[in-house]
Parts: sequence; C-alpha cells; structure tokens
Amino acid sequence: MTAELIAQSNPTLAAEADRCVACGLCLPYCPTYRKTQSEADSPRGRIQLIKAVSEGKLLASPRFAQHIDLCLSCRACESACPNGVRYGALADSARAMIAGKPGWKQRAANWLLEHRRALALAGRIARFGQITGLRRAATALLPRLKASAELLPIVPAQEIWRTCYPAHNAKGEVALFLGCVTSVADTDTLRAAIHVLNHLGYTVRVPLDQACCGGIARQSGDAEASARMLERNVNAFAKLGDMPMLTVASGCGSGLRDHMGKQVTDISAFLSAANWGDVVPDALSGTIHVHDSCTLRNAMRQHSEVYSLLKRIPQADVCALPGNGQCCGGAGTYMLTQPEMAQRLRDDKISACAESGARLLATSNIGCALYIAAGLRENGMNVEIAHPVVILAKQLGWKP
Repeated sequence: MTAELIAQSNPTLAAEADRCVACGLCLPYCPTYRKTQSEADSPRGRIQLIKAVSEGKLLASPRFAQHIDLCLSCRACESACPNGVRYGALADSARAMIAGKPGWKQRAANWLLEHRRALALAGRIARFGQITGLRRAATALLPRLKASAELLPIVPAQEIWRTCYPAHNAKGEVALFLGCVTSVADTDTLRAAIHVLNHLGYTVRVPLDQACCGGIARQSGDAEASARMLERNVNAFAKLGDMPMLTVASGCGSGLRDHMGKQVTDISAFLSAANWGDVVPDALSGTIHVHDSCTLRNAMRQHSEVYSLLKRIPQADVCALPGNGQCCGGAGTYMLTQPEMAQRLRDDKISACAESGARLLATSNIGCALYIAAGLRENGMNVEIAHPVVILAKQLGWKP
C-alpha cells in the first residue's frame, strides 16, 4: 500500500474521536495492547491516529495501516469505555479511508458473498475437493491456500433451504439469517436451530434473497459493498414484517444489529427468553465450557443468555472458559491477514482448554469455532466444539 494523504477533513469521524478522553480504562481490555504494550496498538492510541489522519494532519501511511490492521475489532474497549465511544464505527471508517478502491479479488469475493446460490456452488466445489483429495493437490501447488484450507472442516452437503419450516400448533414466527460461511460450512447449526425453534412452537421463515451480513467486506474497508449487502438484507427481511430476526453466528448478528436495528437477536438470547412450557431436554452429565465470542459479549451483549440457556439441560455443569474476556484471534478474516498475532491470542485459548480439562466447548460464532478447532487439532487435543443450539438440539432428540 502506498502512502496516501487524506486531504479533506471528516468532521463526523473527528467528532466521534473527540469523545475519547484518553482515560486509559480500555487498556487492560485490549488484546493487542496487552501483547505489544504499544500505545499505538491501544484503543485510545488508534483513536488519536484516526483523528489525525481524518483531519489531514498525518498521512494514511503503511505504518498507520499497520496499527489499524492489527486491531481485532473485538470491541472490548467499548464495554469498558465510560463515555460510550463507538470504537467499532471508528475502526470501520479508518479501514475505509486506507483501503482505497478494492481490487478484482476483493470484488470477486464480495460478489460471491452477496449471491447465495453462487456461494452454495462454491461450497459444493469445496466439498468435492475435500472428498476427492483435490484440495491437498491444490494447496501443494498453491501454498498460500493452505492456511485458509486448514481452517475448514469437512464441508457438509449443501442444504436446499425452504422458505418456511412450520411448527405444529405454532405460537409464533421468527425469521432466520443463514449467513455466508455458516450456510456453507456449518449447516448443522442452522438445522439444529430450526429443530429447537419448531420444538418450542415457532415457525421459522427463511427469506431466500438474503445475502452475507457485509461484515467481511466492511472489515476489508469496502464500505460500499458492505452497505449494498446490508440493504439487500433489509429488503429481504422487511417482507416478513416485524417478526424477530435470529442469527446463529454472533459475528453476523453484531453487524446486522448495528445497522438494521434491535429486532436482530442471537438465537441463544431468543431461546433463553422463550416460553418452554413443559419441554425439558434430556440430561447431559458433564461439564460444558463456554467460550464467549467477542461479538456476542461486547457488541450484542447477550453472552449471559448462553449460560442460562445451557443450564436448562439437566445435570449439565456450565462454566466459562478461563480468560473469556480475551479474543481468540479469529476475528473474521483477521486469522488470515494477521496470523502471528492471531496465533498468540489463540495459544492462550488452547492453554485455557488444557488447564481447565475442557472436553466440550460451546461457542456462538462460526469464526471462533473454526479457528479454535484448528488450533486444537494442531495440538492433538480432543475437545469437541459445538454451537450452544447444537448441544441443546441433541438433548431434544435432534441428530446431525
């Protein structure tokens, strides 16, 4: 990336940055600051850099981009900030400032994420490559593909989604967001969500013209593509009226909730508040450790509902994984773009799993699940990772 001068001031960005009083209360919560001890890699340091660049006082140089790119956008600083500074919005704006016009690879990726049928086709191709062994050959020829290929589990057969999954004697209706990676690599979680919702009497609606939440495009600095995807989702779900819009991946949920409104709810939060009547899951003897995803904890602020939901399972001992306040390092595409820092953060999670003796780990975000699972495999550790709704669905008779 070449250095670029931001010639014109951005008053909105500067005004939000001005709300930071540099008190430093966010510092202990910032994963990158804890690792580097560099003020430029802290929330308040980055805010001052963003403000200076937005006002044209500093260059949007490669060094500036380095500090912004090292940010996970985990938004732990927002939870700690007494002044309510919207750091996530500042980071997104900064990435848009330095990204420039997206290249053809980024445009192609965004097009794929925006078109659900094309994404499903890509999933079928990925599955074919895994089953036939072509994936190993491809990564041998193109080593750059190895890191991303190793993150993917065995891709399941792609689901042909219906627009409606009716519940017997339905007492309500909900809309389900499929997501991009989830709809390709984690269809079991979506099927489990439908099973539990139907079991409790909720008919599930699935608008088929929905798209990616726009988070990956926004993280790469392509604000235009992100806005286009959000608009597509707004239009798709508006057709269903005011029914709750549920997400199974908190990374999707947090972005959609920020830009679409509070009707977007995490599946665990919805189920935790639902009327269960006389429905009681089968007992599960053992401990369920919970990894709080950053987006569920810091952005949606619905992480406590995961614990109350899992505690509905008789005999289950539900507890937090030690060090839950720290990001796992997955953070969307961060695991691929910042592999060194990502691995340092993930190593802490692997150590926490080892020290706690975790055997079943629940997490509410597909990115966390994929990245932690890859680390556990590398370390030869036998820990099952599952979405809370999958664990619950199995105790309600669902079979993957």
